Amino acid sequence: MQGRSLNASQVDVDAPDEQRFPNFQHAKYMDCVLEEGEMLYIPVHWWHYVRSLDRAISLSFWWG
Repeated sequence: MQGRSLNASQVDVDAPDEQRFPNFQHAKYMDCVLEEGEMLYIPVHWWHYVRSLDRAISLSFWWG
């Protein structure tokens, strides 16, 4: 897992390896597009994937 954070998923969401992660194709998901000035709160321990469609700032806060 070189080059990846320990808390990052091993699944490449854009091209999942179906041999290594066969159940990923059954994962349920929600998607949304945020507009200027909007914010999305993601609860602790919720797996998430973010793709920016334009210039954006993403902040993560990790408390002990």
